[in-house]
Amino acid sequence: MEMTTSVQRILVIGAGRGGSAMIDLFLNDPMIMIVGIVDINPSAPGMEIAKKNFIPCFTNLDEALATCGRCMIINLSSDEQVTTYVESKLDSRNIIGGFQARFLWKLITRLKKTNEQVLHLAHHDALTGLPNRILFYDRLNQAIARARRDNEVIGILYLDLDGFKLVNDTQGHNIGDALLREAAKRIMECIRDSDTVARMGGDEFTVILCNGRTPEHIDRVARKIIDAIDSPFLLDGKSCSVSVSIGISFYPNHGETPDQLVKIADSAMYLAKKNGKNCCRTAELVIDHPL
Repeated sequence: MEMTTSVQRILVIGAGRGGSAMIDLFLNDPMIMIVGIVDINPSAPGMEIAKKNFIPCFTNLDEALATCGRCMIINLSSDEQVTTYVESKLDSRNIIGGFQARFLWKLITRLKKTNEQVLHLAHHDALTGLPNRILFYDRLNQAIARARRDNEVIGILYLDLDGFKLVNDTQGHNIGDALLREAAKRIMECIRDSDTVARMGGDEFTVILCNGRTPEHIDRVARKIIDAIDSPFLLDGKSCSVSVSIGISFYPNHGETPDQLVKIADSAMYLAKKNGKNCCRTAELVIDHPL
């Protein structure tokens, strides 16, 4: 037997935090369609979000009711007179207000917060809080698209901590974890907010330097990171020393895809290690074919 599914059409009254959370939570839900949002303030947060997502916005309740037709109406305005007025206009059509609406608002905001936490955990390294491999590649794809459009240079740094395994093995994993967290902070201090530092796993990090930086500037940032990591770490009363080897690749010189650029930067990093570590090495190979 063929089953049919219906989409629940919803009109939201109130474009404050509750209305904003409802749009964020249900915007891409295939079972729910937000057919409109109503607020006397045209600049309310939910109104702005709705406009960006092509959801009809109304400052007049009667106009909204007439335009949106039969649907579930949720009054998040905390004004009981609004609920009473809508009930008088709609006869048997559904409206949620009062305690039920406040309960729904709390539920939606809690679900939204939980969803944000889940997304954060899925895209960030649990130890350092840095973007993980998944988010790194997503941001690198975006950076390449912008650089291609604006004819800019991107620098990709591939970092590996020299001597980390010795510290981790001799002083314990707690010290090793603290060292990784502190190293992440030092790397972050060397870049701009518009750049990205990610942890790829173990003691390996990557950096995306974008927005028109020149190769010379990217090289200076790499050397700044080397100096920052070279300073001793004081962890739990113990002094630890490591260094960092960095490989550098450039978009578009060394490739036009994330995989190409990361592979070339990784190879350059191993050359830096062979050159004595605690240094950076810029890739020399120019890629003209897919890896």
